[in-house]
Amino acid sequence: MMALKTCECWCLLIFLFLPFCLCLEEYSEEQHDVVDRPAHFECSHCCHRAEPGPRGWPGPPGQAGIPGNHGNNGNNGLPGHEGEKGDQGLKGDFGPRGERGIQGIKGEKGQAGIPSELKVAFMASMATHFTNQNSGIIFSSVETNVGSYFDVMTGRFTAPLAGVYFFTFNMMKHEDVEETSVFLMHNGNAIISMYSSESKGKHDTSGNSGVLKLETGDEVWLRMGNGALHGDHQRYCTFSGFLLFEDH
Repeated sequence: MMALKTCECWCLLIFLFLPFCLCLEEYSEEQHDVVDRPAHFECSHCCHRAEPGPRGWPGPPGQAGIPGNHGNNGNNGLPGHEGEKGDQGLKGDFGPRGERGIQGIKGEKGQAGIPSELKVAFMASMATHFTNQNSGIIFSSVETNVGSYFDVMTGRFTAPLAGVYFFTFNMMKHEDVEETSVFLMHNGNAIISMYSSESKGKHDTSGNSGVLKLETGDEVWLRMGNGALHGDHQRYCTFSGFLLFEDH
């Protein structure tokens, strides 16, 4: 009796759920063939379609597809505006030395060069006494006169060109006087001098030297101050000068 009731329950359950299962299968097929069925199509296995259930959770992402073909290159864009001038960069290292160039064409013959430096030198000496005070000293002889720029008649040297010259003179006081002075003159101006002082009856020597910058035509000579000069064959009194270098 119990077994019969159990069997009846199972049959009732199958009868109730069988149409529902058939509708689910029909609904699944309808998703694939919905374009071929009319909009008013209804399930033929049940009287009413069941309400759709809630939307399920999204499934996991699918695998990445195969990459597509490379597209064509786009057209070139319009040129941009010119930028501001940048700061100057650091100086680079020296590059390697280049190869020697081809020898150039021989130039034309140049003009004649300036003559070599002029040589100027003189030395005059006194063999007789000189007593003319406040006057230019005249020497009795000239031992050296390179270029002939010393005039033995006037006792004056004339500069042949602009330059720097050296002059020196040495004098002996005459024994008849107590003191003697001599001046080196440049165009009438006393530049340097010598002074000798000793009692009468005695000789005394003195001298001086100077470097002068002269222009062409300038004159240099010795002028007697007071006293007197001794002169003999020993030539104690001398006057010398020479050109150091030109001044262009």
